Amino acid sequence: MAEHIPSQITVSLEEALRTEIIINQALIDILIAKQIISEDELVNYIRKIRYEQEKFIYKCRKIVSLKSQI
Repeated sequence: MAEHIPSQITVSLEEALRTEIIINQALIDILIAKQIISEDELVNYIRKIRYEQEKFIYKCRKIVSLKSQI
């Protein structure tokens, strides 16, 4: 079970990101070791998500650009 951390404790952004990376890597390693996903599936999903994010960012920039012309 997860350890409860008092709300008074704060962590730096760097430490929070480092912890997130470690957790993500552990989950990926477990999923691959248990053959729930393959490394190829992981890479393909990463590419898909990157592409979708880039499309979204492009749309947002286009909207901001159009609004600034008004």
